[in-house]
Amino acid sequence: MGREFTAHDRSALLGSGLSILMIGVFSALLIPLRTHLPPASIALILVVPLVASIAVGGISAGVVATLAGFGAYDLFFIPPYGTLAVGVASNWIPLGVYALVGLVTVLIDRRFRLQRERALYQAHILEQLANLPATLISERSLEGVWRNATEQIVQLLDLQGVMALRPTDNLLRPANIVGDRQMATTIANAFVGSNGMARSGEITIAGVRVRSFALSTLSDNFGFLVIWNDDLPDSLVQALNVVANQISAALERTQLHETRLKLDTLQQIDGWRASLLRTVSHDLLTPLAGIKTATTALNEFGDGLEPHEREQLLDTALSQIDRSIQLVSDLLNVTRIEAGAFHLQYRSVNLIELIQEVATGIDFLSVESKLDLSTPSELPLAWADVGLVREVIWNLLDNAVRHSPIGEVIQVKIELDKAFFVVHIHDTGRLVEGADQIRLFEWFHAVGKSGRAGLGLAIARSFIEAHHGQLSVHTAEDGTTFTFTLPRQQ
Repeated sequence: MGREFTAHDRSALLGSGLSILMIGVFSALLIPLRTHLPPASIALILVVPLVASIAVGGISAGVVATLAGFGAYDLFFIPPYGTLAVGVASNWIPLGVYALVGLVTVLIDRRFRLQRERALYQAHILEQLANLPATLISERSLEGVWRNATEQIVQLLDLQGVMALRPTDNLLRPANIVGDRQMATTIANAFVGSNGMARSGEITIAGVRVRSFALSTLSDNFGFLVIWNDDLPDSLVQALNVVANQISAALERTQLHETRLKLDTLQQIDGWRASLLRTVSHDLLTPLAGIKTATTALNEFGDGLEPHEREQLLDTALSQIDRSIQLVSDLLNVTRIEAGAFHLQYRSVNLIELIQEVATGIDFLSVESKLDLSTPSELPLAWADVGLVREVIWNLLDNAVRHSPIGEVIQVKIELDKAFFVVHIHDTGRLVEGADQIRLFEWFHAVGKSGRAGLGLAIARSFIEAHHGQLSVHTAEDGTTFTFTLPRQQ
């Protein structure tokens, strides 16, 4: 593939064409006057297109203009005309002056272009450095600010190396090194004294210029930014002084952000702790109150009670004790599941029998409610931890009975899809709408007029998800439906 035609090539071609055109025009105008003008005067006039072409096209155009002007001058204005013969020796003087002017013009133009290119490059670098602090704003950690700053400075300035000297245990130590690590260690030893303090300024190590910039604000000292390179232009050093101040501001802003996050986290943890104590206390207080009521009645009226009444009070106390133990056990199991320390005891489970067994333990008759169980004609066995699934069904059925009007029918429907059992539990009670449907299963989320959702739904969701299933809620005008899925036995 051929070389790409650049803007420099276009200017060189334009300058060359301009020189040839101007020399041709100037020669055509001067030929009628050549017998009246001395060769030196004509040489001075032909210098004009030479200078103009160099200004437009640079060195390449200058070479073309010099050759074209030199040839035209020799052919048309130095006798004998039409030949490249110089003639008398004095004609070498204007020819030499013409060539010398061309050479000097080329050198001046070259120097000007180099200075211009250098100035443009430095302006570009300074612009990139000025934009650096803006890229640090998005960083959310001190480590990210340091890493981004050191990497970008090396990349922008094409330096041999950059490192951060950061305070650790009240001593400055090299960190975030971009470049030769051995060189970084040597530089760190030179900059950091035995007392762990660093000096700022410039030194030369092994022929390499090294400069450090203090990164500090009125409230904190973040360390030093150290750069090393064979050449460090003063303009870049001055710019880096400004950038160092902005990096310090970015570090301070990020540090304040981290502090704010820690405070927010501590406040959130404190809120969770208070909610945990409030919710667990309430959920344990209910069965404890039942136990106290039953035992108090036995203590005060035991001798006067009929045997079946004493037995009923004992059963109430025992069932509430079992419920308290089960609640604590469920909470411990959730903790083990979230820690990855709980192993489900999978075995074949008949969902119909399990639902009927759980329903027997719930006092439907006291509220005159009924259970309507609908299943496919042939229902395969589920593959699940029966203890966890029993708790899920108990929570959902107990909630349905407690939140439905007296005498309502609780509908339980089991469906099958390719990989899961889909169990719907529908009641005609509470309506949960909007964001509360999603947050209903969150720990310690308050719902409804009572301001409390209890622990049961959060525990149920944890147990279902441990089986790789899902628990959801849907409300409509005719009531609320909780749906959970369980994987089918493979």
